[in-house]
Amino acid sequence: MTKQDYASKDLRRRPFRSALTIFTMASVIAATTFLFLFGSVLLDITAFVSSTGLNSSFGVFFETFIWGTLLMAVVLGGAVVSSTISLEMISRRRDIGLMKAVGTLMDTLFDHFMAQAVILLLLSIVIGLTTGLLLYIIGMIWLANVITGAEFSFVFPYLQLAAIAGIYFFMGFFAAQKPIYETVNESPISALNPEIGMRVRRVGYLDTFGLSFRLATKATGRRIKGSRRTILSLMLSFSLASLLWIGGGITSTTTNAYVTRAMGSNIVAVGNSNLLNTYYDAYSLSGERIEGAYNFTESQYILPTPMFADLNDIDGVDIVEQRMIDYQRIYEGPAIIWNPTLEQYERIGKDRTNSSLIVGIDWEHTISDWYFEGSEIEDSQQVWIGGELATTMYEDPLIQRLGVKGASMEIAGIAFDILNGGMLAMLPLDTMQDLWGVSGSNLALVQIEDYSASVIEEIEMVANSYGFSITLQQNILDENLRAINLVWNLLQPLPLIALVSAFASLANYLLVSVFGRFDDYVIMRAIGAKPKFIAKTMIAEGLDIGLKAGLPGVLASVFFSVFLLVPEAAVPSTLFLPLSIVTMLISLVVIVSLAAVPVYFMFSRRNDLKVSEFFV
Repeated sequence: MTKQDYASKDLRRRPFRSALTIFTMASVIAATTFLFLFGSVLLDITAFVSSTGLNSSFGVFFETFIWGTLLMAVVLGGAVVSSTISLEMISRRRDIGLMKAVGTLMDTLFDHFMAQAVILLLLSIVIGLTTGLLLYIIGMIWLANVITGAEFSFVFPYLQLAAIAGIYFFMGFFAAQKPIYETVNESPISALNPEIGMRVRRVGYLDTFGLSFRLATKATGRRIKGSRRTILSLMLSFSLASLLWIGGGITSTTTNAYVTRAMGSNIVAVGNSNLLNTYYDAYSLSGERIEGAYNFTESQYILPTPMFADLNDIDGVDIVEQRMIDYQRIYEGPAIIWNPTLEQYERIGKDRTNSSLIVGIDWEHTISDWYFEGSEIEDSQQVWIGGELATTMYEDPLIQRLGVKGASMEIAGIAFDILNGGMLAMLPLDTMQDLWGVSGSNLALVQIEDYSASVIEEIEMVANSYGFSITLQQNILDENLRAINLVWNLLQPLPLIALVSAFASLANYLLVSVFGRFDDYVIMRAIGAKPKFIAKTMIAEGLDIGLKAGLPGVLASVFFSVFLLVPEAAVPSTLFLPLSIVTMLISLVVIVSLAAVPVYFMFSRRNDLKVSEFFV
């Protein structure tokens, strides 16, 4: 019989422990795989952005959240895989001691238990990658069905899967080597010692909850080898779950707020019907960008001045804003800067040209409140540009210039706006009228106090009387917000996956703890302790280590989500953060209680307590 055959037979002798170890590692590998594959869909615009107005100006906004969770998932996966396989090998110290006592060679011992570690790792990686890939495919199918107009092309992610498998096999392989090597080189008496680590310290902040908690706190004072890795993996599990839940909620709310700030709420647009159809198709996440030859400055598009006065006279109208839009050829203006390293002037820019939507804004009376990077418009020769225009045409847009209609204008800021996919430039209205040689405007945005049918009907009557149409911009805004929320809702199962990993890690740790003090529990049963009391003691121990790991993880995620994840973060409600923290802590208690269930059944299924999972 080969070493691998004997190793696999030894694992089958301990089916519950082996299954729990595989489940622990496979669950976090599945979560990481799904995060990587679906995260690449969100970050790579070709997956669901290619046919929509959602592009880099919007994708950059998601990028911080997605990459933050991806990074944490990688660290979590490494910590869980390494701690789980390490704890599994630590739990075999008694077996190693017995085999050494009967004269088994050290090389044979090392090869035998490393073969077991490799089998566990390979099974976990295969199951985890398969499950994660299946979740990704389901997510892609779901996304294709719920986002109208999206185009998806599936390419089997060989490289991503191979990279994930390689990372976790590498980390798990070397994590398993250390405890095996240390135990193999110990004396048989030390390896057979059931007390894994004898350094005792007082931990008494849970003592007031009863005898089981006093026993548990004394037990946790006796540090089990591998407990630090377990605490790290638990902390990362709760941090990831909290980040996906709390951070996802904050990022989703902030995204919605940014879109709402740019478009404005309770808006009715007035203008030429062809212009309105083209404009709002470019404003819809399921629409098309403006491309081709458009001239929106002809006389049939210009709104008459008396119409604005009539709109302002309608009861319920708050603001009437004039805008001018056109689609025009633009060019990249260079910048000359001093390079202190080379001690010479350096030219920034490649004289690129493109076409962009140009929007003339009356900055003193605009209904929009964009999020932007840079400075406010303070001069008639300054412009803001969209994120897509900044990305595709400029090397350093905030020091370069925008050329349009023979004028070279300073770029003051980069604004967040999904109009035309961020391929736009916003000029002062007066400046645009002068450059284009046009008086008046071709778009009116009417903000109303009460979005009622009667007020909308009056606006439509005024518009029709001048030969123009209306579009309910609020409907476009609502559709965009629903599309955004659909993407974030797809990520909601991920906190559950992270919590499942936390459950498996904690259950694994508690069983190793039971193994380390099995004789103590046998004595407790012999003097009359019931399985329920022993399970309660294990719950108390789980709460002790869970609070050490979970509370800092949740608080760190809240801080990161509010202050570091996105700029100008918006919280869904006043109670969102406290309720989220309480919910995560309740989840911690539930996970600890569920993790103690196997312990309860282990001590109640046999009267003689000879449990095959722990004894040869």
